[in-house]
Amino acid sequence: MTSPREKRIGREAADWVVKFDGVAFDARDVRAFRRWLAKSEEHRAAFQLASRTWHKLDLLARLEAFDLPANDDAPMISRRALAAGAGVVAVGIGSYIALSGGDAEAFETGIGERREIALADGTRVLLNASSRIEARIGQNRREARVTAGEALFTIAESGAGVFSITTPSGEIKAASGQILVKLLPEGARVALLSDGARASRRTWLGGSPPVAAGASSEIVFGETVEVGAVSADQLERRLSWRDGMLAFDNTPLSEAVADVTRQSGVRFTFADPALADLRVGGLVRAADLDAFLTLLNNNLAVRSERRDGEIVLSSTATL
Repeated sequence: MTSPREKRIGREAADWVVKFDGVAFDARDVRAFRRWLAKSEEHRAAFQLASRTWHKLDLLARLEAFDLPANDDAPMISRRALAAGAGVVAVGIGSYIALSGGDAEAFETGIGERREIALADGTRVLLNASSRIEARIGQNRREARVTAGEALFTIAESGAGVFSITTPSGEIKAASGQILVKLLPEGARVALLSDGARASRRTWLGGSPPVAAGASSEIVFGETVEVGAVSADQLERRLSWRDGMLAFDNTPLSEAVADVTRQSGVRFTFADPALADLRVGGLVRAADLDAFLTLLNNNLAVRSERRDGEIVLSSTATL
């Protein structure tokens, strides 16, 4: 059985692979990665496994060999520059990276922001706050990668074939329809609002066989791929952020605080890690941090304390 420490290291390794396979990164990122890598051999092994999963077999060697600029104020480094090796002039943050089958284009939102995007094939994407996707649309290939937050895809039918949506823990393929994708503290959740899709899980050793799911289904990528029915009311609550609200429906507290962080920028820590597994229900305005803290105190006997720029959550319940 995988230990919590191994899971954490695995998630960190996957995050690094996603970052360096993205559109752009800077010298600070590479230096931070090298520090993380040097902490233990476990980090190196996990990164190599994650690289194989994402089919980036030479990524570690290139990151270790890349000649960094003398200071962190240098322009952003592109994946093209990394692939070319040391001595290549870095490109600006607005540049696109040449990938197989077409160029990747990045879209993101800031804290509390929402944004609607129109892709070249007619697909529309609504990004929740603090979210990021990378999309690549070509004549014979349509794909997007969700690297942060949450996104609602309205997939247009196209002669280019199915649309592939990738997360660090799983992949969904659909020809058309609305699909809501949310990254979770542990895995990802996908809601099929219309039409069907096929889902497969990413593991350190490769992908799992695809699983078919119909309309009004929800797919959860975790240790396994779980598919279940979801009601129209549940889907509406899942989408309440479009109206500036946050709806919690027996939601793990770890997920709820991540939602609030994306809307407010406030970071949370748990005085007791067990609090992360508590379940919360209720409806608050996305921008109303105090209402969320009151909800936790009233419903879960969880108090909040502002400390060193973050909010520490602890239980007031007594045995």
